[in-house]
Amino acid sequence: MSVLRTRGFPLLLAGEVVNATGNWIAIVAIWGFASFKFDANASDLALLFVVLSLPGAVLGPLLGVPIDRLGPKRTLLIANVLGVVDAIALTQAKSYLQIVLLALPLGLIEAMAAASLDAIPPRLVHDEQLVAANALLGGAQDVAIVIGPIAAALVNAQWGLTGAFLADAATFAVGALVALTISVGPAERTESRESPWHELRAGLGLARRNDGLRWTLAAVGSVYLLWALFGLLEPLYVRDVLGESDTTFALFQTTYGVGLVLTGLALAKIGDRIARPRYVAIAVVLSGFTAALYVGTTSVAVALVGVFLWGVDVAFFYVPAKTLLQRYAPTAFHGRILSLNQSLEPLAGIVITPLGALALGFISVQVLGVVGGVLAVFGGLVLLRWSRGITPVPASGPIDPTAGTSRDAIALGGSAPG
Repeated sequence: MSVLRTRGFPLLLAGEVVNATGNWIAIVAIWGFASFKFDANASDLALLFVVLSLPGAVLGPLLGVPIDRLGPKRTLLIANVLGVVDAIALTQAKSYLQIVLLALPLGLIEAMAAASLDAIPPRLVHDEQLVAANALLGGAQDVAIVIGPIAAALVNAQWGLTGAFLADAATFAVGALVALTISVGPAERTESRESPWHELRAGLGLARRNDGLRWTLAAVGSVYLLWALFGLLEPLYVRDVLGESDTTFALFQTTYGVGLVLTGLALAKIGDRIARPRYVAIAVVLSGFTAALYVGTTSVAVALVGVFLWGVDVAFFYVPAKTLLQRYAPTAFHGRILSLNQSLEPLAGIVITPLGALALGFISVQVLGVVGGVLAVFGGLVLLRWSRGITPVPASGPIDPTAGTSRDAIALGGSAPG
């Protein structure tokens, strides 16, 4: 693949595998092992998700301003350094409540790191390589989903939660070193320097005016709602419905990751043809089917098939959706638009997890999961119909990764210069 010959990109891939593996070790430790160790119930898990989601949901969109001002390389470095500090702080947790409180900054740190990373490919590779770059970076993160839960189980068995958080701190340090090494400059600005509030409003205004951005954000937001619901349901499904241990929980996450990785590699070969709104909408529909298959059974074998297929579908959804956001937005706005995208996921957690915990007082884990899948199918069909009226995606082609290109003019609602 020609994108792998781009200077700095292979290092970015390797660093992301290590960094994301550490993140998954911490996620599984907080999400899964802590719930088993402290016998957390649905309300406890809902509280955890709200606390982890609140900083990113409330402050996430504002993070795009420093990304656009400083450039994604610098903000990626800042996020990883902060991650080291917070992961070390988590080693001091002695109760479930302390884990919740010490994990509070993680949502914001992860939102900044993810949005910074999403803003790097358009500045590092040619536009016709963007789908492949996004797929490979997504694949690097997905490899971590395969490795992370297994590593988390091994670390937790040997050193407990403290070891998991120390491993996360070490991988954040690797991420910081990679950010120092890669050569990525900030985009030229298409606007005069204003206050952060004004720049935030400009980014939100662009998302509101541009029909392609508006549609894509609606699509990812609908899927984030389903993910948030299953974030609450999965540990309870494994423990209470299947009657299995945290080891089976980790196995499901690994199987999901295998589906993501294999599909990501395929997408890197398929290329630009999948970066279209209609394909994203179809993937939303399929996500509902696969999620319902996953939790709609009492068979571990069938659940493994369902979670694998869900991973396959998520890759088909997320890579083209991210590419649409990068192409519909001018390069100088990437930080704000991609940060807005990152903030939608924790916002979905704040909305859905308390409602899901409340619903579990009346219906079972399986029924709620199937209902969530059916609603996702309906939402995908609505998005598919809506996609017919969306402005065509700006054409790909080799571009200088700065603002002021023809594609950026189109994204801003104007005509191509000249």
